[in-house]
Amino acid sequence: MRVVLDIETVQAPREEWARIAGLSPASKSNSEGSDDLFVHAEADQRQRLEDEQYEKSSFDGTFSRIVCIGMIMLTDTMDAQGAVSWYGGNEKGLLQQFWAKLGQFRPSLFITHNGLGFDLPFIKKRSVIHQVKPSLEISLAKFRTEPVYDTMAVWSNWDQRGWARLDVLARALKVESKSGSGKQVAEMWARGQGKDIAEYCLQDTYVTYACYCRMTFREPHSSNVVLLNKELIEVG
Repeated sequence: MRVVLDIETVQAPREEWARIAGLSPASKSNSEGSDDLFVHAEADQRQRLEDEQYEKSSFDGTFSRIVCIGMIMLTDTMDAQGAVSWYGGNEKGLLQQFWAKLGQFRPSLFITHNGLGFDLPFIKKRSVIHQVKPSLEISLAKFRTEPVYDTMAVWSNWDQRGWARLDVLARALKVESKSGSGKQVAEMWARGQGKDIAEYCLQDTYVTYACYCRMTFREPHSSNVVLLNKELIEVG
């Protein structure tokens, strides 16, 4: 059994990030009302650095959280066995259902795009935070293609200078491409479009599947075939 994985995440609120990072708002308030240009310049510089740190935290499971996990199930001969996308505000519930499904199928191969650098470490961190014990151990060792085949890493031969976004790789390999960007997920989540995020996440898993097929000299099935039997499960 093989699975294709993708997650969608949202950034922690600024206050929550600052709490975890151990930052105090006192230093900012101390500079208010001061006429000292040096004090203001120092405060501005500190604020810029803090803004940069907050922005980077969106990719770190220490701070941000998962709102959707998409997965395509395949046989070892790459026949589609269904697809599922869990979504919702109950992150612990998402993780519990995800690990339960993996425990049921016990896949021998995980197909991802940047899964070694993002998706899988993020899932592991959030699982620890919520004390959801994984149903199996997934090695995140680099420079190999099992048990994780990371299309981004393999395409660049693990050289960051050659990393390609999923939509770029899809166009290069002439497969169905993405319909949007991960940057839109936060806006969709804020608008209450959880189901749309689940659909988008499954589309990403399909594009990853198609890229993997091309990279292993297989002809991918269309998304209509691979995603024919899909489930969108809201976890509230």
